[in-house]
Amino acid sequence: MKKVFLSLAAACAITTAFAQNQATLNQSGNSQQATIKQAGQNQALVTQNNGSAGTGSNSLTSSQAGFGNYLQSTQSGTTNSASFTQKLQGSSYAYSTQTGTSNKITSEQASYSGSAATANFTQSGTSNEATLSQADNVSGQGGTYATFTQTGDKNVASIKQGDAITGDGNTATITQKGNLNTAKLEQTGVLHTADLSQVGNNNVIKGLGGDIATQNGVSNSLVISQNSNFNTASVGQSGTGNMGTIQQGN
Repeated sequence: MKKVFLSLAAACAITTAFAQNQATLNQSGNSQQATIKQAGQNQALVTQNNGSAGTGSNSLTSSQAGFGNYLQSTQSGTTNSASFTQKLQGSSYAYSTQTGTSNKITSEQASYSGSAATANFTQSGTSNEATLSQADNVSGQGGTYATFTQTGDKNVASIKQGDAITGDGNTATITQKGNLNTAKLEQTGVLHTADLSQVGNNNVIKGLGGDIATQNGVSNSLVISQNSNFNTASVGQSGTGNMGTIQQGN
């Protein structure tokens, strides 16, 4: 096993290529940048803190390839960005928390052995954006899980799960609280579940001709809850045995 422990206030790059890798990175100050690349059985723990002033920008880029990867990141401050890629055989887990304004998360998970992939993203602040693509490349052994929680204004959440051949048993949960939120969803395959909740004004969940809110396949379930005024939900389901529920207002 190889372990890396760092505490920095600048830019950092970590590359590990051993069977069981552990990387722990703590950055404090303003305008941090971190890059992590791991191959094997990997674990990465990253904390970026802009301090009490809350100024500057943090950036994290992580790439994990191997068997059973785990990533946990925490960013506090303003203008934070995090980009994750996990491609592997075995389960993968990505947990990210961002506190501040103008935060952005982009993540891709692909499982080649049918094991579960889990992503849990939490953003609080304004102008947040979270994007996730999950793929299970073994038919009949699916199970990817995505949970987004956003609190603030002008948030955007986008989740894509599954494909026409091997996508099955995936779950997407999006919770947005604030104004001008948008949720984008695309699920393809069998036995998918989606639960989308928006609380605030001018929220949009689209589909049927624009900005992707679709379920394609067999026995999929979709629940949308929008509370307050000026909300729009336009969703398309195609296939057999799908169920859709939309609730608007109090």
